[in-house]
Amino acid sequence: MFANAQDVALNQYKYIIVNNQYEFQNEANEYSFNELVVFELKKHNFIAFRNSEVLPADMNRGECNALQLKVDKSGTLRIFMVLQLVDCTGTVVFTSKKGVGTTKSNDRAYFEALRDAMTSFDEVDYKYTPKVVVDEQVANEEKIGIQQPAEVTTIAGKVPEFDEQVKDRQVIDAAAVAMQSQVTRLKKDYATTDNSFSLRSSTEGYTIFRGDMIIGTLKKSKGGCYLAVTTNFIGVGYKTAGGFSIEHTTDGKDQVMEFVKG
Repeated sequence: MFANAQDVALNQYKYIIVNNQYEFQNEANEYSFNELVVFELKKHNFIAFRNSEVLPADMNRGECNALQLKVDKSGTLRIFMVLQLVDCTGTVVFTSKKGVGTTKSNDRAYFEALRDAMTSFDEVDYKYTPKVVVDEQVANEEKIGIQQPAEVTTIAGKVPEFDEQVKDRQVIDAAAVAMQSQVTRLKKDYATTDNSFSLRSSTEGYTIFRGDMIIGTLKKSKGGCYLAVTTNFIGVGYKTAGGFSIEHTTDGKDQVMEFVKG
């Protein structure tokens, strides 16, 4: 089935659940692959979770509103991946194209194959549309015009409490802004030649800046590469002889960002 023929079926489902470890992985979230899958799905407007996370209370309550993401991985010299979305009965609702990864290192090849397979979702116009279930009792009440209870009025004494919450929120926001300002004044470790993007080391890898604003993170995988997750793009980072490189795809075009030592 082509993606545009599956839009209506996908729109009936609210959630997508991603395994925290697939059969081809040696450990949970190996190479940060599963985390990347969730991020990619969110980019396409889906609500996605790993099955190791706290799942929504309304998931599959009364009806099947969640899909399971299956990953069919094959190949050795080249990595191939096909993504499938399966409903509660085991019926395949969506099948992606076969993504291909050609890089020799496993982590980068996984990322390449995943990103290639994910392009199938570019053709999907997803918008969650829950099934309309008419309750017979409610329908009968509407027919005979049963009077609804009067609206509950707001207690005036509670308003100041809300105002205090707003003031507290403003204080917290001001502190967050001050902290952000302090962070951005710290020296960066790597920067692009035009200084529009930069990197600063962190406990898990690097923090990515655009100008003085934090836009994402670089988290190191056990394979030696880094998973780049930002508000603008996702990609793969790795150290080079001259500094640092991040490969990503934006608007269907492959791009490479080169960073030099700051």
